[in-house]
Amino acid sequence: MKRTILLGVTLLSCLVSIGQNVFISGSGKNIAGKTIKLYSVADAISGLQKEEQVLKLSDEDSTFSFAITLPEEKVVMLKIDLMRYSFVARPGTKYALKVQDFEFTAEDSLYAYSFGLTLPCELTMERYDGINQPIQEVDNALNEFLLDSQRLLFVKDKETINNLYALRDSLITKYQGNDYMQNYITYEFAGIDFALSLKSRKSIKDSLFAHKPILYSNLAYMNCFQNVFSKYFSKGYKFIKRSDIEQWLATNNYNAFNDALGRDNVLENEVFRELVFLQGMKDSYLDGYFDRNLVKNMLGKFAASTKFSQHKTIAENLIQSLGEINAENHDIRDLKVKDIDNETKTLAQYINDKPLIVCFIRLEQEISLKELEGIHFCYDSIKDNCDVLTICCSNNFERMYNFIKNNKVGNKYKWNFVYFDENYDLMESFHIRTFPTFVLVSPQGKIIRNPMDSPSLGSFMEFKKIKTNQQQ
Repeated sequence: MKRTILLGVTLLSCLVSIGQNVFISGSGKNIAGKTIKLYSVADAISGLQKEEQVLKLSDEDSTFSFAITLPEEKVVMLKIDLMRYSFVARPGTKYALKVQDFEFTAEDSLYAYSFGLTLPCELTMERYDGINQPIQEVDNALNEFLLDSQRLLFVKDKETINNLYALRDSLITKYQGNDYMQNYITYEFAGIDFALSLKSRKSIKDSLFAHKPILYSNLAYMNCFQNVFSKYFSKGYKFIKRSDIEQWLATNNYNAFNDALGRDNVLENEVFRELVFLQGMKDSYLDGYFDRNLVKNMLGKFAASTKFSQHKTIAENLIQSLGEINAENHDIRDLKVKDIDNETKTLAQYINDKPLIVCFIRLEQEISLKELEGIHFCYDSIKDNCDVLTICCSNNFERMYNFIKNNKVGNKYKWNFVYFDENYDLMESFHIRTFPTFVLVSPQGKIIRNPMDSPSLGSFMEFKKIKTNQQQ
């Protein structure tokens, strides 16, 4: 399912029930010896992933099974190396999966960071098939239409747009009586309207969100909501100035924030206004314009004051997940890499009495090579105030060795290079999802900025400024 796998969409059910068991079994000839992890996703706003179970298969074993208790519908995720397969799990339901033939290589796994590589699974049995199979059918039909009509939609051809809506109406008719799918189709196609500017943001907000029930458990609703209301106020808008946000964050004044949002007709409904507030706090944190600790303080104030238990939970999940996304204060000193002599080292051996900039790159990637040149350009002017460590995430050690030892470009670089050595725990600890990524580590070995801007954006020059100030 493209929304759950490629875009990382998650859900939170609005129905509270007693927890029931969910049984998940599967098989695949290429999974022997692999570690399979099962996660559930708390809610669509925070995206907080909870590790439910971990299973290490023997070299002869090609089957797996999990049994977990879920109180409500949730997206669950199977993960092998860095590849993932997600689906919607309902309490009291049994699921069977077939992992299709696939060669799990380091190269393929690493590409998952940049391209969202999907674990090739097929859901072969679902006792209740009212969600996953229909979602896949709708997504496939929509994807096929968009692929065939890409040029015409780009130029907004009227006939093709009418055909798009005809497809929507035919799918709604096909799933008549399935409320989940009726809403899924409506909001999935509204997301296309928004993405292709076939309808304005205002018309979508007014017709599908204002004064409408919140469908927390519907994947397409939450995906459309996040697209339409992404950065809705985090940079300021007509009802709120950015300076207002700064003041309210500094004074932890949620009431003023809430009152100002209420002036927006779309947000007259208190429950929906809070959902937009939660999304906006997430945006404010990730945009980097505001003090992140103040954003988390505001979320804490909100969690303590909201009347809606579901929103309290989302706020608490956000506080936790934002810390994990930024990997702030995470101690990385014991993580292992291979140095240029193919010797195992801990990151602690590269941390001295200065900040450490850790650079995750792929040597076969042009943008990574350009950023290395950016580091080289400023390295002599920053090396007294920080250390630099490049972690090569290419598919073999020899590529890094030859680049540093036998390449006239790599040979001129004066800072340390190491190889990640297929250490996926290291990648997860730094929350690496794309290349290149740059992370600032304190002299105490804790992550303090993740990600930091790239050298091409001038971020490394702050360390040159420190030196200049000291000299003055």
